[in-house]
Amino acid sequence: MRKRIISMLLAMALMSSAFVGCGSSTTGSSTAGGTSSKAAAAKTLSVSLGAEPATMDPALNQAADVTTVMNHLFEGLTRYSSDHKIVNAEAKDIQVSSDHKTYTITLRDDVKWSDGKPVTAGDYEYAWKRVVDPKTASQYAYIFDPVLNATEITAGKKDKDTLGVKAKDDKTLVVTLKAPCSYFNELLSFTAYFPLRKDIVEGNDKWTQSPKTYISNGSFMMKDWSHKESITVVKNPNYYDKDKIKLDSIKFVLLEDDSPRLAAYQNGEISFCYTIPIEEIANWKDKPDFHNLPDLSTNFVDFNCTKKPFDDVRVRKALSLAIDRNYIADQVTKKSQTPAGAFVPIGINDQDSTKKFRDVGGDYIPVKPEDYDKNVAEAKKLLAEAGYPDGKGFPTIEYATNPASMNNALAEAIQNMWKTALGVNCTISAQEWSVFIDTRNKGSFQTSRDGFGVDFNDAVSMLDLFVTGGGNNNCKYSNPEYDKIIAQVKATDDNKVRMPLMHKAEEILMRDMPIAPTTYRTRICLLNPNVKGYYESPMGFDYFMYADIEG
Repeated sequence: MRKRIISMLLAMALMSSAFVGCGSSTTGSSTAGGTSSKAAAAKTLSVSLGAEPATMDPALNQAADVTTVMNHLFEGLTRYSSDHKIVNAEAKDIQVSSDHKTYTITLRDDVKWSDGKPVTAGDYEYAWKRVVDPKTASQYAYIFDPVLNATEITAGKKDKDTLGVKAKDDKTLVVTLKAPCSYFNELLSFTAYFPLRKDIVEGNDKWTQSPKTYISNGSFMMKDWSHKESITVVKNPNYYDKDKIKLDSIKFVLLEDDSPRLAAYQNGEISFCYTIPIEEIANWKDKPDFHNLPDLSTNFVDFNCTKKPFDDVRVRKALSLAIDRNYIADQVTKKSQTPAGAFVPIGINDQDSTKKFRDVGGDYIPVKPEDYDKNVAEAKKLLAEAGYPDGKGFPTIEYATNPASMNNALAEAIQNMWKTALGVNCTISAQEWSVFIDTRNKGSFQTSRDGFGVDFNDAVSMLDLFVTGGGNNNCKYSNPEYDKIIAQVKATDDNKVRMPLMHKAEEILMRDMPIAPTTYRTRICLLNPNVKGYYESPMGFDYFMYADIEG
């Protein structure tokens, strides 16, 4: 998600213009880089996670780094605690019926919007119906599938007012599910489930663009959005837990590339740096600032199944088998990631916490170093069967990506593997993040870099990406058998039934190969040791709201 830097000199010049005043404040303030002599110093934390957001609308966002920003501005009925447990947030109480299909949720008495108005159950009802409304065109509408009638509404078969959510009164929200859902409390913490104010949002498609109209209910509220530079949030005086918030403000510095981000960290202008240039990993891995965090996610290549020659499964399998995953893990990620032999990432539970989904499912793609020559031989055979022996007659294809040192290296490695192993020529299209997201959403690509992490700790969060017409189904894959299995998975909360079905779904996915998994991801970041109280969720979202600056 970062921009290629032509030279370090240019990177530093760009950084200098982007960071005038970043990490600093008026006399008497405290930053992560130092402390003031005044006892009541204001505390500002500057961090950098990613580039300019494509959107700041909770219903439309698809980026993990923007989710982190939103988690500071908004709050749902539940949230993740520092010990990775789902706890009540705006919900004071959640009662579940004996059939596990009706949730009666009571809001806290002291929840307010950043302008002081009370948060009501009606704000949740409005926001949820807005997400599933086809007019909103939310890529995440499918995350409401457990709620009664949500699937039919997003398909245009029912009115949004039939959604199984009802504000019984200002403090009581009643949710009806179409089937028991074991992870529903986790869904209540996700951005698409955040409340919104109808009087702010309705009829104003620019409500996210100004702090005056960006009314939120979280621990912080927006003060300034300097586009392509920074988003500054300040402590929300109306937040119910404000006494535990020690920071006065957080500046989310917006940078496309990890080179200037690292330079900013080294200069003390930011205290948290997400991703660093791959060539720098060895220099930092033994320092106290360096963190290689687990991440329930997978990197993969999208094949646009609606375009020739990628409508031929033999072509997709050939291109997948020609990828040397060990080379990518060792040389591109510098051993910070693991070769992926399947799609669902490592770390996700199976029937219970004693077994992991990946351990039960095993690999579908041989990923041992000694397997690669066999993989290439099979790839050549498949490509010949598809009518392209040794790549003859195969058209030059394009690989879309967004620039960053690791993304660039990945693109060049795959380009070389396809050429060397199969005789297939590939060009690289490096696009700015917002353009790249639009390209993938519209299917305006042949092959593309992609990656996805779970939105809740269950394998279906990965596998339901590929149902026909799914909002995040970038490869435009469609298989009725697959769709049927995922529907069966969502019809029960019995893991003894669900897990075998999901293994079957993954088997079909790997058989049809609409995507080529490359590595299981981890999250590399640098954190100033003076910053205390930071934590991340199992999904890889960063939480700075309870952080403090010491030293």
